[in-house]
Amino acid sequence: MTIDPGLLGGLVGLAIGVLDFFLIGYVMEQMRKERPSERLGAMAALNVARISQLILFPVMGWFVGQTIAS
Repeated sequence: MTIDPGLLGGLVGLAIGVLDFFLIGYVMEQMRKERPSERLGAMAALNVARISQLILFPVMGWFVGQTIAS
């Protein structure tokens, strides 16, 4: 049984995306504790970044896996 390189790359990308999602969530929580009213723009930008990375990392991993394998 062989593993599809695209699937493997996508799974690695998903693992990195999930790790990054929680890491940026931790940073956002620390920012919220310090000065919540002054950092609303930064909080929104970080939230967009963490959600987009959760989607884009597996897609990029799939492409990288296919490229390396070929």
